Amino acid sequence: MRTILKRQSVTQADVSVLVMGVTEEDAARPAELGLPDKLRELVGEVLGLGDFKGEKGVHSLLYTRGAAPFKRLMLVGLGRSGELTLERIRSVMGETSRKVRDLDAESVGVSLDHLAQGIDAGDAAEAAVEGFTLGSFKDPFYKTKDLDKFKEIGELRIIAPRATDEQERRVEHGRVIAEAVNLCRKLSWGPGNRVTPTRLAEEALRLRDIGVKVTVMDREEAERVGLKSFLTVARGTEEPPKFIVIEYGGGGEGVDTVALIGKAITFDTGGISLKGREGMPLMKTDMTGGAVVISAMEAVARLGLGLHVVGVVPATDNMPSGRAYHPGDVVDSYAGISIEVTSTDAEGRMILNDALAYAAKNYGPAAMFDFATLTGAMEVALGEHAIGYFANDEGIAERIERASETSSERVWRMPLWEVYDGQLESDVADWKHTGGRPGGAITAARFLSKFVGETPWAHFDIAGLMEKKGDEGYNPKGSRGSGVRLILDVLRNWGG
Repeated sequence: MRTILKRQSVTQADVSVLVMGVTEEDAARPAELGLPDKLRELVGEVLGLGDFKGEKGVHSLLYTRGAAPFKRLMLVGLGRSGELTLERIRSVMGETSRKVRDLDAESVGVSLDHLAQGIDAGDAAEAAVEGFTLGSFKDPFYKTKDLDKFKEIGELRIIAPRATDEQERRVEHGRVIAEAVNLCRKLSWGPGNRVTPTRLAEEALRLRDIGVKVTVMDREEAERVGLKSFLTVARGTEEPPKFIVIEYGGGGEGVDTVALIGKAITFDTGGISLKGREGMPLMKTDMTGGAVVISAMEAVARLGLGLHVVGVVPATDNMPSGRAYHPGDVVDSYAGISIEVTSTDAEGRMILNDALAYAAKNYGPAAMFDFATLTGAMEVALGEHAIGYFANDEGIAERIERASETSSERVWRMPLWEVYDGQLESDVADWKHTGGRPGGAITAARFLSKFVGETPWAHFDIAGLMEKKGDEGYNPKGSRGSGVRLILDVLRNWGG
């Protein structure tokens, strides 16, 4: 979908549908909407009937009958003006996008003046583009029939007669960020036989076209480097594993390096500790952390952020076979720490520990953030409404909390107390990699903390947010792409 800002009045908007936000206060005073006579009469007639009162999320479709260049006008309820937030704009625009898309509209205009009521217009423009682009996402994936149901809107125009260059820039930012989330969704929801480690490597290599450095290590190169824990998980699969390193920007004077690490188990059977068949198909999404990192790295480059950002994505299947690792094995790691394996279904922390240690040693980052669909325990703790995170540094935690406010991706900080180490003590190795059911998400994070050294670090366990079961706001059914907008707001505001 092409997205642009147009410096024109709503009466000049030659689009298939014009979207106009209306608060409850607007609905009571239609004369103050600033519309030309014929259009004001039409809208006033509808509002006068009382069928549409501007309540949040309510829509009313009008036909302009020659009163404007656009044939359809969609009134969108914003609720009470004092309660209008950026998240409400995203959500309402997400719902609106699907209604407009279902009209087979080729072009859509959104009146910024009627949306940014008491809110910074640049912020509102970015939120509107995000919500519209995210909400209208509908991918046929590998369907071959009824493809007419997946028709896309050709163009989204943000209509603003007095728009500034900053507002135009924010429209572009909204597009880049939303398209990054949609890429994450597409990768995360792709089947395991299609979205393989090789496919993830190809997605990363594509970023070379926008000036990003990409290195992909195969099994032999990873062996030479010493990524022993990662390769232990990869032993059981015939699908070639890939250890992907993506690097944007340079480490110049005064430029911080930030590392993003993403778990990419492209299909998780549990290995020898085989999972039950119930829920197994959803294990195609166990590479969502890797998709977050690849998608965020593309957005970082397109936004031109003034940071040195490194993405590390260890990608492999976790399969049972005659070569697969076993419960009870003792495994070496890149960091030189020995690990007692208690369950081969805790493979995520086995590939992440090498990735964290690799990033810390080779790039000396000012901070590291990892993303992983790591534990069912986190889903039990927080359900599907928040990302649980752990941080070993208060400054990093503050950045995450601020980004949660601006992105509206909810987070909840979990404890990272040393007392949990007792559950990870091993008789035969330096550490066990699991600590049993009590505090399962916490002991997983404590295990990972052994591999970050002194680096400020945060771990995001996104296991509870892999799937949206139905359309809601700007999240259609399927993958949510959770974490992409959150980490991009962390990085965008790094120097602030």
